[in-house]
Order: sequence, then structure tokens, then C-alpha cells
Amino acid sequence: MKVYQGHTASPGLVMGQVSRLERRRESFSSGPFNPEREQHLLENAVQTAQRELDSMADRSGPTEQAIFMFQSMMLEDEGFMNEVKFQIKAGIGAAEAMDRVGHRYANQLANMEDNAYMQLRSVDILDAARRVVNVLTNRPRVWLALDHPVILAADMLMPSDLFSVPAGMILGIITSEGSKQSHAAIIARAMHIPGVVQVGKDFLDDCDGRTVVLDATNGECILDPDANTRQQAVGRICELQWENEEAARISALPNKMKDGTEFELLANCYGQEDIETALQAGASGVGLLRSGYLMLPGRPVDEQEQFAFYQSCLAATKGGVLTVRTFDFGVDRAMADVHKGLESSKLGLRGIRSSLRSTQQFETQICALLRAAAHGPLRVMFPMVTNLEDWDEAMRLVEHCRQTLRERGEEFNPDTPFGVMFGVPSACLTAEEFVEHRCSFFVIETNDLTQYTHAVDRGLSIAERYYRPASHAMKKLIRMVVDAARDGGIPVTICGSAVGNPANTLQYLQLGLRSFSVSPQNLIEVKKALMGAKIE
Repeated sequence: MKVYQGHTASPGLVMGQVSRLERRRESFSSGPFNPEREQHLLENAVQTAQRELDSMADRSGPTEQAIFMFQSMMLEDEGFMNEVKFQIKAGIGAAEAMDRVGHRYANQLANMEDNAYMQLRSVDILDAARRVVNVLTNRPRVWLALDHPVILAADMLMPSDLFSVPAGMILGIITSEGSKQSHAAIIARAMHIPGVVQVGKDFLDDCDGRTVVLDATNGECILDPDANTRQQAVGRICELQWENEEAARISALPNKMKDGTEFELLANCYGQEDIETALQAGASGVGLLRSGYLMLPGRPVDEQEQFAFYQSCLAATKGGVLTVRTFDFGVDRAMADVHKGLESSKLGLRGIRSSLRSTQQFETQICALLRAAAHGPLRVMFPMVTNLEDWDEAMRLVEHCRQTLRERGEEFNPDTPFGVMFGVPSACLTAEEFVEHRCSFFVIETNDLTQYTHAVDRGLSIAERYYRPASHAMKKLIRMVVDAARDGGIPVTICGSAVGNPANTLQYLQLGLRSFSVSPQNLIEVKKALMGAKIE
């Protein structure tokens, strides 16, 4: 028996036989090639690959769908395909040309260490390029022909690897490399397949055909488990099954307290990938979508790309509300052409402050959001609002965007709700003024509000005792916002990491809050606490 330690990609516990997936080393003919013929072969192969990807997207949930749609769109990218065509004109075969360009693009994105989102996309590009190469070389796109369920082991997994295997045939996944944020890991979580990454090459070289206990929750792979370990694993698997059934039972119950008072549970999300997870855990919608994670350093994502992203997130919410926070650079992501250093620090040009200095970028985002709002219940909130001047200036730009879309003849929702995200004490102290200026909703953000109220950086451990999200001072500020919302007849939600702690949530409940937005993993515990609560 030998234990290998890795990192959790998708929690869970399974036991089974390992099947190792080995990649073929690519080898290509040296030619000579007819460029016109190779170009024709490339076009047909791309069309075939796109049909396969579109078919996979049609058969999948929102999580997988967004990934395969991106891959299909990548094969339409003008810059990418022109580079492949240039290689073909230079005398290289279509398969090798696609392989070369795919790897170059993927490596470029993989090296963007300050942008995890684009690093994820590097594997998508490799996956899409590999599919086209396999079409050109008449290789199968389904790598595994399994006759019994196995634990799949590989150096790295592509998104299509998991989706191309019949349902129920993969018990778990183990990779020697990879990331817990990879799209293969995201799909594994969506499919409830336990997974561990970064176990190292030694495991991969010694695992094929052998039994393993995959404790993905703790990031452990136990190779050749002894009888006692097997028995413990079976017992724990039964316990987990009961816990999952109990979580499903609780998530299906109405959001009501003991006295019948209703409450709302929303989720804090990054994209369509974790929205589906949140809805499965009982969220009715998204209370905070962190839009900054779709940005590429040095280049803003254009309006159409943003529109597609917000639309995919709306689809994932399945009719629930989607609350999008406009860009908050300095917290989410620093861009090369956005204010840096002290200017974009916690006390600098964050949130709406930065957006009002970069109006073109801001208007691009607002136009994309207004267009997406025509397809579902989307609302928009501005972070780091300090005073009424911030709000008024932002709304003047919103009105300009509405007029621009009218002139362009675009479909959009002119009545899209806009709200304030309360993370600055000065805004809380004047909350009623925002109601008077036609603010549609409030969101209280406890992370920023706590650190600005107590003058403490929440990441500074030596000052941790000052970071108190349920302090008397915080309660006074929160109550001010709640009272202003009630008097103005507009909804108010509270979000932030503190809300994921049931003890804090119950205190916020007593302040008059009935709408809570928490991380997907905290939804069940928060719901249990609220269901057992009563208003004092």
C-alpha cells in the first residue's frame, strides 16, 4: 500500500481499478504537400470538428456547453485560422499546421500567470486543435473503449475526454499535472466525479490496472489498499452517500423559517461553471457575478465577447436573477492598461472609480449587459460607490449607452435594474439618497465594508482581531442600509465571505435582512441555520 498526495479538484471518495490514458506522440508526414488541397482538407476538418463540438454542447448542461461553444468559436477566430493557413502556404501539412498553431496559442495563454481565466482557456485551445488534427489524420475522437467503470488516470485531461466516455463509466479522475481550476476539473465537479490533480509522475508510471482508493476530498490516492483501508473506504462511501442525499433533501425544501417567514438564497459566482453547482445546492439565482474574471491582461474583451459571456451565465441561472458586479480592477484582476500600483490599491481607483476614469471600457461593458438583459432577469450593480456623485455620473453613462444601442438598432432591455454595492461606510451613511435618485436595489458587501469600517486589511493576519464583520459598528451601518431600502420599497441583499458563516448570517437576519448571497459550498449550512431561526 502506498499513499500519493495531490490536490482536490472535485471532492468525493471512490474505490476502483485504474485505467491509464496515454496520449499518442504526434508525428506528421514531411510532404510534399499541395497547399490548395491541404487548405480544402483543413476547412472540411474544421467543419466536422465544429459539428461534433456543437453536438456535445447540445447534449450537455450549461457548464460543459459553455466550454464546447468556446472551442467551436475558437475554430472561427480569424487570427488563429489565418496563422494556420499561413503555415499551409509555407508548405506544411494541414494537420501539423493546426498542431503547431494550437500549441503556440495555448502556451501563450498558459504563461499568463496573472490571469487564471485565460490559463484555463489554453487547454480548450489544445483540445479544439487536437480534435481537428484527429479528423485530418482519421483518428478516433473517443479515446477510451471501456467495458466496466474505472478510475481514469492521465498526465492531463482535456474537457472532451470526460464527455466522450459513456455516462457512469468514470468513477474518478487522477492526473499527474493539471489544476483544480482546469475545465476538466470543472466538468468533473459538474458531473460529480471525484478528482485529484498533481499527484506526480511516479503514480502515473505505476498505477495502470491496479486498485486505488481515491479520497478526493483530502487529495489522497491510496494505491493497493490493504483490507482495513478497503473496509474503511466502503464505510465512508456509504456515509457520504447519506450526506449527499440529506443535502439534496434540504436544498429541495422551501426557503422558510420556523414561523413561515420566507428568505432568499443566492450565490456568489465567477461564471457559468459554478452557477450550475450553486443551483444544485439550492440557490435561486446569482447575487454576485464577478465580471472581472473574463478579462485578458492588456486587452479588454470586446462587447460581443462580453455579451456572449453574460448570456451564457443567464442561461445557467435557468430563469433566476443574475446580479452582475461591474469591473472591480485592483481586486479581481489588474490589466496592463488599467490604473496600477497605489492608484488601484484598496484605497485607490477601484470599482466604479476606475470605471468612471475609463469610460470607453465601462460603456462597452454596460452595452453588453443591457443587450444580455433582453434575454433574462439580469441586474447590474456598481462596486466601491462612495457618494451620490459616483452614482449620478455612472447613470449618465448608462443613459448614453441606452441611446447608443437605440441608434444601432440593437435589442436591449432599457429597464435593466441598476443598484449600489455598499462597501464604503460613507455610502451606507447616505443610503436614502440613492433611493431618491432611482436606485433599483441595494447589495451590502461585507468584505470591503468590514475592512473600511475598522481600518484593517482582511488579508493581514496580525490585525485579524480588528476584522469583525458582525461588530456593533457594522450592525449600525447595515441597519441604515436595510432601513433605507425598506422605506424606499427596494430589495436589499447581503453578500461577502462573512455571510457564509451561519453565526453571522443569523445576526444579519435580526437586522432585517431576508436575502443572502453566499459561496456555493456554504449554501446548505446557511439554509439549515435560517430554517431553524426565528425573529427576535
